Amino acid sequence: MADSDNSTTLPSVMQRRSARQALNESDSLDGADPALSLLGDWLRAQHVSRVLCRLQQRLERRVLDSSCPAAMDEKVGYSIANQAEVEAVTAAVKMQDRIPCTPARSLLGVVAKLEIIVGADRDIDDPTDFPWPHIASVLDDLKKIAGRLPLDRPDRSTVRADCRRYQAVAADLVGLEGQAVGRSFEQPPAFAPMQRRPGRRH
Repeated sequence: MADSDNSTTLPSVMQRRSARQALNESDSLDGADPALSLLGDWLRAQHVSRVLCRLQQRLERRVLDSSCPAAMDEKVGYSIANQAEVEAVTAAVKMQDRIPCTPARSLLGVVAKLEIIVGADRDIDDPTDFPWPHIASVLDDLKKIAGRLPLDRPDRSTVRADCRRYQAVAADLVGLEGQAVGRSFEQPPAFAPMQRRPGRRH
């Protein structure tokens, strides 16, 4: 009798667990996990900030190389690009600040939150100090258990639109008039695929 009960109960429990796991995975892939959405937005802001950084570096070189009559126009463009990069970085930092109040609804959501924490280490003097290697180790373990994150790379049009949006905010902050702003906007550098940084070792 006991054997009969076990033979019917165990498969039932396993089926419920499998169904629950499948539901969690489906929710995650559909973007229902807020932590996954946060990671996607953060990675996009990080990527855009790197694109804008390359743009302001290019314009900085132009300012240094320009003659006196052309220097003012070059400085206007550089000022916009520099402030636009600041706006993109600020957006990424604000997303990092949302981690504590963003719930993870799956293991992949937990991985997503840790990805942001591990990736946001530019101001840390020594990433080899406790607890950073330990957090990276936990993240690696979770990735092996939970699998790959279902994230799409932002396309060229999305990146360019974000860059233009941050440029517009930057132009407003530096007090430029519309006509000058229109002349000063530069296209971001050629699109490069978003690259993920390997853990905390840069």
